[in-house]
Amino acid sequence: MNVKEVLSQYLERYINQTIVNEEFGVYFIKELVGRTRNMKIEIYGNDHNPPHFHVKSNDLSIDATFRLDDCELLKGEIGRKDKKRIEAFFADQKSQLLMRELWNKSKSGNSKIL
Repeated sequence: MNVKEVLSQYLERYINQTIVNEEFGVYFIKELVGRTRNMKIEIYGNDHNPPHFHVKSNDLSIDATFRLDDCELLKGEIGRKDKKRIEAFFADQKSQLLMRELWNKSKSGNSKIL
């Protein structure tokens, strides 16, 4: 394993942690939901509505946001083939349940989704 891979693992572990600050409360930086091809699918805790997930490619050529209820593209540009891959990932029931659980993890009141 080279230095870049080792550092990448440590950064992923750090970025996906929960931070507790007595003054500001609990913040969930981001949660890695899964990967498909060269893309990471992430949920950011304490993020704005509507409920959504982020997709980023390793080379940063893709930076898109999709709705959590119907997988509609909200922001960003993504090629047709990569969009199909995201839709296939989203269609899996286990993936949907995990994304909803992660979204709800730091939400309260009406910002939660069922």
